[in-house]
Amino acid sequence: MVHLLPFTPDHFSTLSGWFGSDADVVQWGGPFLSGEQMTAMLDEGRSDPPARLCWMAQDDGQLVGHVQIAFDWRNGNATLGRVAIAPDARGRGLAMPMLRLALAATFAVDAVERLELNVYAWNRPAIRSYERLGFVTEGVRLSSVRVGDARWDTAVMRMLRSEWTDNTPA
Repeated sequence: MVHLLPFTPDHFSTLSGWFGSDADVVQWGGPFLSGEQMTAMLDEGRSDPPARLCWMAQDDGQLVGHVQIAFDWRNGNATLGRVAIAPDARGRGLAMPMLRLALAATFAVDAVERLELNVYAWNRPAIRSYERLGFVTEGVRLSSVRVGDARWDTAVMRMLRSEWTDNTPA
């Protein structure tokens, strides 16, 4: 059974080992992945209220995933991001339970009305997963990211609190 653990410096090398190229890192959540970047993510979780929460997913004692939620407290918004499944754990159906746990933790916070995410438009498996969870595509930002010589389009998806309540598994 998948459960979430708080992301700690002990996880840095495991997480960074899941990405084999610059494009993999950009797809995950940014132009680089360094100890300083991961430390900054953790620091954002120490504010009150936290600006970001980061977790590792564990299944049968093995680290199998990572997920983050960033908060815009003023507007009651949260952003799902930096979702990754370990390369050797892909295809085992672990993303959905990991994401459901992160969504449940997000909507357990009364101040959050809206959860959104950005996903590259070519990443159809991720988009299908997000749609199964109840996310709705609001639009596509064309040619929004440069990766080497390529330009990637970004789909913007959202879920409102009422939509999560309607889609919570029984």
